[in-house]
Amino acid sequence: MKRWILIVLLVGASLSLYLLYFNASTQLHMSRAELNSAQTQLDSTKTELKATEGELAATKTELESAMIELASIGTELQATKNDLSSAETELASALDSLDIAQAELNEKESALTELQINYEGLMAGHGYTIKDPTYTEVLRFIADDDTDKAEYIEGEYECTEFSTDLCNRAEEKGLRCAYVSIRFPGGRGHAIVAFNTIDKGLVYVEPQYDDLVEIEIGKPFYQCVVPSGSYTYEKPAQDDTILEVMVAW
Repeated sequence: MKRWILIVLLVGASLSLYLLYFNASTQLHMSRAELNSAQTQLDSTKTELKATEGELAATKTELESAMIELASIGTELQATKNDLSSAETELASALDSLDIAQAELNEKESALTELQINYEGLMAGHGYTIKDPTYTEVLRFIADDDTDKAEYIEGEYECTEFSTDLCNRAEEKGLRCAYVSIRFPGGRGHAIVAFNTIDKGLVYVEPQYDDLVEIEIGKPFYQCVVPSGSYTYEKPAQDDTILEVMVAW
């Protein structure tokens, strides 16, 4: 009886060991399969990694090539900027030269026009010893003349003397000049000068200040004067409305 019990126990133990072995063997096969699968995936990953490394190397090469081209373009761009700057400098210089040439041309044209006017004036019989000037000659004369620098002395050196002296000095320069007498209300008056320019007609000048005067009968004299500077003429205490203008050559 004891023998059978022992046999049964041995058989049971054997079965247990067999089952353990079977389970272990099964798990081992599964582990090997998983390991093989993992190895396959690893090999695939290595292949992909190598391909990626190849692509990365190619991209790096392309990037280096692009950087070289970019550096070359930068060099060309800088050279172009330098050329452009040089061209701008040359253009500015050319424009300056053109402005100078234009100014010289304008000056020569003005001189030529003045000569032409003088010639036409002479051909028309405008003066011999003295002549009727051009408008430019009048402006130049009054700018150079210093009659306006004289001191005004009431009762001694007034508008009459200023006008007389300016007329005499104009004639000394060969310019025909008129003495102009202006009558105001109350028997008062004033004296200025005039030039019969051959290009702009009769031009009136206030000899005390070298200002041009645009005479208009019925208008206050102070409003007829055209100031050559930043100053203005104020309304005088007495009425200076122009009633009559007499021009004596």
